Formats: sequence, structure tokens, C-alpha cells
Amino acid sequence: MRHSSESRPILFCWADAVAVAAAGALLGTGALGIGIAAAAWLVSAVAFRLCDHRWWSDPSGLVPAAAKTWMASSVLCLAAAAWLPALITPLRLLALPLAALVFGLALRGGWRWAAARRHKPIVIADAVGEERLAVWVRHYWPEWRIAAVVDGRDASAVERAAVTHGADVACYLNGQASPESWGRLNPLSLDDLLECVTGRVLLDHADAVAPPASRVNTALKRMLDLCVGCAGLVVALPLMAVLVALIKLESRGPAIYRQERLGLDGRPFQMLKFRSMIEEAEEETGPVWARDDDPRCTKLGRFIRPLHFDELPQLFNVLRGNMSLVGPRPERPELARDFLESLPAYDKRHAVKPGITGWAQVNQGYDREMDDVRNKIQYDLYYVKRAGPLFDAAIILRTMDAVLFGKPPRPAEPGRP
Repeated sequence: MRHSSESRPILFCWADAVAVAAAGALLGTGALGIGIAAAAWLVSAVAFRLCDHRWWSDPSGLVPAAAKTWMASSVLCLAAAAWLPALITPLRLLALPLAALVFGLALRGGWRWAAARRHKPIVIADAVGEERLAVWVRHYWPEWRIAAVVDGRDASAVERAAVTHGADVACYLNGQASPESWGRLNPLSLDDLLECVTGRVLLDHADAVAPPASRVNTALKRMLDLCVGCAGLVVALPLMAVLVALIKLESRGPAIYRQERLGLDGRPFQMLKFRSMIEEAEEETGPVWARDDDPRCTKLGRFIRPLHFDELPQLFNVLRGNMSLVGPRPERPELARDFLESLPAYDKRHAVKPGITGWAQVNQGYDREMDDVRNKIQYDLYYVKRAGPLFDAAIILRTMDAVLFGKPPRPAEPGRP
């Protein structure tokens, strides 16, 4: 229970890609065909939310999402075969999404079926709000069930409950008991549990937040930044050229402007953006909160901002090493100083490189008030604590989902965080 469920769906999607590669090798499709089919499947999986964790708690959505993913990826494979008829055999290529469909449904369905029947019990000690906790457990971990709620100050009661129900894990919630006396039980604090199910770190625990010390992860992250950054620039350059021309035609001022932001360890750097507002928009007002109907936006700016096309020049920042693809969004020094006065934990987000997208961005929109900043910092701290290649890959896929289809609304489930 100490691990977030966010990385579980992305692991299944990568397993689908492995199935595509295995089927392609057996059929002799070739590296090009395998690459096209795997890319088509992953893009379609993002589009139809097969990479979303919600099917885990609601298995009824698994088959429709998988079927839509298969149909969309098959269409993409047909288009690729029509475009490259001399290099790709259509029938062999179409077999690869089918292999991913069969393998993916079997893997997900089997895993979900086994987990739901595992019913590994947990004992709740000193529980406050155990009804809400039960909703969280049911939604995020169907393989777990609450076996008992006991007074954690009575170590013998905890032990008896564990023996009776065969539990080997206890959630230690209020901090009123002495978990050392629980023997083989593994206490988990309420704060740890809240962190797992909400994807945020409480500000009271910000002092303990630090990025994982791994040179391998750092090297992999930089390699991912360089590879995806270069590929992204190659794909985006035609669009960027069009945007430069349109911005120059619509209003006076530079098409790309530089803005000072704070990066790793709070060091300032010049971040690049396409101009989406009138020139010198903040000359009189200074930095202000973002608004959906900001009158300073140009007509083109109102179009490119929701699609985040104004962020494309930041790929150059990624290649230069000022930024990463994934990380907390860099803030302006003036606003950062104000936030730091109210929220001392704000400085912790500078422990990693800022990113074009991040965990806070896929969970929350623009900051409009101080409560938004407070929530976003909690998401940023969660990312700082768990930064790694797999988490980055999950965030990139969720960013694609959010840009193409908008952030999905949270289900109206009582008590869900």
C-alpha cells in the first residue's frame, strides 16, 4: 500500500507494447512495423483512457476502452501500410494490435480478478473517518479489505484482531499508540495513506521531502529529455514557424519572448514562450493571476494557450538543460518570493529541475488564488519525492490525454479524495 496506483496502468500499457514486439517478431513484421504498431497502440491507449487508473476501480470500463484502442490503432496501422506499401504488409501489421488487445485484456482482467479475490485484510487502529477510508481502499486497492477497527492504544487488541483475521498489516492512524509493541504488524500513518491515495504530500511533512538520490535515474531522465526534446522539435518546427508568422501578423512585438523564471536550486534562467498577450501586457499591472477570459490575450493567444502551444519554445530550454520535460512548473521570482513568505515549503520544489509539464499540471489547472498554489505545491512535493523515469512516462501520457481531450472530471463518488 505504500506505492501510488498511478504507475500501475502505464506498466500495463508498456506490457502491451512488449506483446506487440513479440507478435511482430513471430510474424516477421520487421522493426519498422513493430515500431509503428507499438506507437499506434500507445497513442490510442492514451486517447481512449486505457492508460488511466479508473478502469482498475471500475472494471466495466475496461472492455470498451480496450476495444476502442484496438480499432483506433488498427486504423492507424492501415494508414501507415497505405503510406508505405513497399515496406509493410497490411495483414501482418493488423495482427499486432489484435495481439495487444488479446494480451492486454487477459493481463488486466486476470490481474484485476486475482487482486479482487485476494482480499488481504488490514486492521485500522485509532481510526478517524474510517468510512471515508473505506471508500479510498475500495477505489484504489480492491485487493484490500478493512478487517477490523480497534483502539490502537491497546496493543493486545491490535494483535488479537490481526491474529483473528490473519492480517499482517495495520494502518496506524492517529499517532496515539506505540506501534513498536505491535510485533509483526507494519504500521502506516494516516498521513502516509493520504499521500498514497491523493497524490499529494501534506505541507506539514515537507521537511522530509527530498528527491531520490540515484545517478541512474538522473542519467535516464537527461537521456529522455534529449531524445524526446530533439524529436519534439523536429515534429513541431513547421507548426512553430506558422505560429511565429501568425503572431507577427496579428500584433506588434516579438513572437518569442524571454521571461525570467527560477530553476534548479532556485537559480534564475530565461524561459522561452510564444507571446500570447499584447506587448508589455504587465507594464502597469505587474505579474497577476491567470484568468480564462484574460483581456490581455490576443485572439491567437486565446487559441494556443489552452492547447499549450505557447510552451513549445521551451523545448530549447530542455535541450540547454535549464528545464526538463517533466517537473514542477518554473515560477517567476516576484511571485515565488510572495509564495515563500506564506508557504515555506515552496522552496522544496526547487530540488528538481522545472518541467514543461508536471504532476501538478495534470491534476490541476492554472493558479487563480492562494489555495490553488497550496494544492499545487503538495502535488509538486509528491513528484519531488517520487521522481523517476516511470513516473515521468506516466505524466507525459497523462499530459497528452489532457491536451487532446481535456482533464477528465473526477467521478462523483462520495468521500473520494
